[in-house]
Amino acid sequence: MRTKFTILLLTLVVLIGLSGGYVTGGLQAYSRYQQSNFANQEHCGGQSPVHICVRTPPSIFSAFYPAYVARQDSPFTIEYSSSSPKALLLSVSIVGLSQVQSQTINATSNIQAVSIVPPLINQDFRKLSFEDHTSLHVQVTDTNKHLYYLNDIPLLMHSRWLMQWLAANRLRIAAWVTPNDPAVGALVLKAAARLKSEPAPVPVAMVGYSKANSKEVVAQVDAIYDAMRIDYAMHYLQTSVPYTGPGDESAATENVKLPFEVLQQHSGMCIELTLLLASAVERIGLHAEIIIIPGHAFLGVAVTPDDKLFEYWDAVEVNNNVVGDSDHIYTDGEYALNAQQRSIVDTILISDARNAGIDAML
Repeated sequence: MRTKFTILLLTLVVLIGLSGGYVTGGLQAYSRYQQSNFANQEHCGGQSPVHICVRTPPSIFSAFYPAYVARQDSPFTIEYSSSSPKALLLSVSIVGLSQVQSQTINATSNIQAVSIVPPLINQDFRKLSFEDHTSLHVQVTDTNKHLYYLNDIPLLMHSRWLMQWLAANRLRIAAWVTPNDPAVGALVLKAAARLKSEPAPVPVAMVGYSKANSKEVVAQVDAIYDAMRIDYAMHYLQTSVPYTGPGDESAATENVKLPFEVLQQHSGMCIELTLLLASAVERIGLHAEIIIIPGHAFLGVAVTPDDKLFEYWDAVEVNNNVVGDSDHIYTDGEYALNAQQRSIVDTILISDARNAGIDAML
């Protein structure tokens, strides 16, 4: 009897395991189906003789959108054709966020395609710190204003805070490096006033690489760090960076505030404080890089314009009121240790991002 009960129990366990695996597999398959379906959304229609198909993703990471504009690399594609040749006016906008982008197209019986990336309205984009369920407005008329296609396609614009940590997006973190923001300019001015209190040698002003040796470059970055620490009473908020390197395909997301917001709230996560420092560094013409180690980020700065020698700063030490030159010495050791242990997850050079068309978000 006991043997039969044992066999029955084992059989039941196996069946539950198989059914659980089936359900899990089914859910994963459905998830893949949804992702595939969403990635290829089409919205087709049109009044005869014109036929229009709009291809658009269901959602966009708005932090990446300025790079689409800069590179003219649109996520929106419009296919068009007409059974009789016809000049058409195509107008596209993101409702409440962009200007209207218009283009004249010559439709024939052959299917053609055009990509349009309407430029953002800066003041509206600056307010986009929430998930905006908006729409892509597409209108097609002829030169006599006869309407052939009109559609408001649902579109989710993610908050500009939202970073998607994916290998393919690694350079996009540079969108948060905003050297031209007036708030960053104010930080640099405060840093300039602190130069004279930095250990010698120091330059006469925040001159970047101009007439500055490597030690004077270090002094400028120390002054920026100290201005952030003292003048803004900055506080480090401990949160992990969910990125494990160029092979990472997990697509983890993280809210990352812009430098002006970090300065306003006098606090930030390691990645936010690093991006703030990088913004000030880039403003004075120095070359910055973001060092990612497991769960953490800190700043690297080329102390020579040829990028052959880098020194490092870790903003977490503001909580311990560590001065800039001491933080720099400590972080140089932190970098060396991680390099020795081969635990550096990624090194993201901001100039590489700029060369790839990833400009500052604001």
